[in-house]
Amino acid sequence: MKINGETITAKQFAYDGCHKIYLIEDGEDYEEAKCGYDILPIGLLRAKFYDSCGLQFISNWKLTKRYVEQFGKADFEL
Repeated sequence: MKINGETITAKQFAYDGCHKIYLIEDGEDYEEAKCGYDILPIGLLRAKFYDSCGLQFISNWKLTKRYVEQFGKADFEL
């Protein structure tokens, strides 16, 4: 999958049910995120992004990469 032209390798993402979307890149991310976030398969990312409130963004869990800024547009390629 690509988000705004950037290839992602994550197979899962953490979602708070509103607007926070974090890509899970490894087991450590998963362990930290499972406390308080829904962990979902990457195939649901596009739908959850567009179903989220207008504050939505997509980052990696470690916050070292921002794929979509808050209020930003997202282009998904499968």
